[in-house]
Amino acid sequence: MSITQKDLKKSKDLVEKLLKVQGHKYNDWLHQQHQTFIEENQDLILEALSAFTEPDKEKETSKEEAPFDVSSHEKPVVHN
Repeated sequence: MSITQKDLKKSKDLVEKLLKVQGHKYNDWLHQQHQTFIEENQDLILEALSAFTEPDKEKETSKEEAPFDVSSHEKPVVHN
């Protein structure tokens, strides 16, 4: 069964009223929920970011380890 917009609105309205009674704001509470979820999944986030940036590290390493190619540089001009 999928959640309808009506179901979401009813839940949100109820949570907003409960939070108001407790002296809290819905947006502050929602923001805290987001932060908690992010913190709980920080390892996954860092793992994904590491996987995303690893190819760049490999490129940098291969550039650093590559032998110096003289043929790609201009040769000095000798004047007689």
